[in-house]
Order: sequence, then structure tokens, then C-alpha cells
Amino acid sequence: MVSNRAKNKHVALIVEDDLNLAEALGDLLKSLGHDFIHAETQEEGLRLMEEGQFCFAILDLQIKVDADAIYPMVEAGAQLQRQIRDRYPNRNDNDQHHLQILAMSGHAKEMFNVIGMLQNGADDFILKPLGENNPPLHVKIQECLQKSGRENHADCAHIMELARGKPSRSNSRPVAPKRKTERSDISLTIPGQIEGKRTEVAINGVSQHLPDAQLLLLMRMVAGRAQDDSGWVHKQDLGSRDADGFKGMSNLNSSLKPLLPGGMSFYENDKMGSYRIKPEIIIGEIDHTQLALHSQREIRQLSAIIQKMRLAA
Repeated sequence: MVSNRAKNKHVALIVEDDLNLAEALGDLLKSLGHDFIHAETQEEGLRLMEEGQFCFAILDLQIKVDADAIYPMVEAGAQLQRQIRDRYPNRNDNDQHHLQILAMSGHAKEMFNVIGMLQNGADDFILKPLGENNPPLHVKIQECLQKSGRENHADCAHIMELARGKPSRSNSRPVAPKRKTERSDISLTIPGQIEGKRTEVAINGVSQHLPDAQLLLLMRMVAGRAQDDSGWVHKQDLGSRDADGFKGMSNLNSSLKPLLPGGMSFYENDKMGSYRIKPEIIIGEIDHTQLALHSQREIRQLSAIIQKMRLAA
């Protein structure tokens, strides 16, 4: 299924083996004034990726490897996602990928799958069924074009060239130094001792017990740091459903600020909806054995994911 593409329209690469869902996505894109090309398998998606005649990608994780395959597999979608990101790895001055990937899964509510998507280079994720997305899918598409600087399709050919290949000084941000070489006298640790519905964290050895909601937010931010030294995580991935501010971040900051020198803030905000732990705060020891006993499943999952990512670093 390929639309009749016009030269003045954004083109999405859709990789989805459910033809009804692909058709629904195509109708949505056409309603936004965009076009699309469609692949059903990893093999076909890889071929279209090599041609590079698209402005952003919508990729289902559970697809067939090739036309002869009987069953769709998550591994096929994850591998294609990595292949696209390896081909188009570069970021712009706002630390956003020049080529945005929206990964789609019916299992995206599970934090393990969300983190896996982000680790493999996705910029956002789409829930199935499509009506469950918040913000709605059309907003996610508009945001991905804005973040990649593609508001005007006339710029897309140039941006696609910037997206391609290995980062260079002329078209990507400097690579942050490895965390091992950083020096700081601010250390965040998570001893993980549980008292009721509060769990111990510490800054420079001074403890504070956070309620579950704040600990979950902190763990999501730590996962963002473990995934990428830049540490930026969009507020939607942090659990915010607020179109404006993010009250959860303010509450977490209020709990941790008294432990920080000079009453400094715990986080930074890029004014575009993403947050990170301040770079001068080092993530120290996390007691994953204690957190494995936590009553909140997502906290247990995040602890295991962070442990794996840090061991692999």
C-alpha cells in the first residue's frame, strides 16, 4: 500500500503488518496533509529505509521478518528500529533526532517495552489501539516534525542528509564525556530501605524517604540517565498528562531540594517538555536487591532495567 506522493508533502514510513491498522494510519496521515509509504515486513522496511525517501517513521515492533514468515515477532521490529537509527543517528542543536521514529506496540504500557524502544533509538511511542494515546496520535506526529525541524517539507531533504551517517562536528552536538571522568561532590544514591509506602534515597549520605509516586518519577529519570549521558526524558515518558506544567516534578524537587547544597534545584527543564537530573549530580549506588522487594511492579521493573543498562555501559 503506497499513497500517491506529492513532492510538497511530508512522507511517513509506516511499517505495520496489520493492513487494517496501516490503512487507518494512512487515513490519519492524509487528513493531516501528509503522504506515506508502507511496508509489511522487516525486509521490506529495510529496503525502504535504504532509499530514505521519508520524513519520519512509524514502526510497529511486532512484525514479520519477511514475506515467507508465518508469525510476527517483536525481535524483527526491534532490529529494524536499530537498523534505522544506526543509519540515521544524528541529532540537531536541540538534542532531538533529525529523523524521528515513533515506535508502536500494544505492549507499550509495560515500562520494559517503553525503555527498550527508547534504548533502540525511538523518540516516542504509540499505543495500540490508536485511540488510547494521550496526547492523541496526530499531536505526536506534529510534535515529532517540530522537534526534528521539519515544519516545512522543503527543509526535509537537507535535514535527511544531516540525519545520515556518523555524527560530525558540523551537524551534531558534542558528545558528552563519559560519566566516569566527571567530578562532583553531589552524589545521589538509592539505598532502597522501605518504610510503609516510602522508600529511602540519599544525597551525599543524607537520607530522605520518598512516597511511591515520587520514587517512580525519580527511577524514570535515573533510567533516562542510564540510557544516555544527556539524561533528557520527555514529561510524557515521565508520566505527565498535563499539557502545561508538570506538578510531579515540582513535588519531587521539593522533597530533594533540602538535601542539595545551596538549595539548588534537582532537575533541569529544556522548556520543550523534557527534564533531566542536573548533570553535576552523579548517580551512585542503587540497592537493586532492596528495590526488587518493592510493592510497585513498575519500580521493580525499572530497577532491573537500570541495573542491566549500567552493567552494559
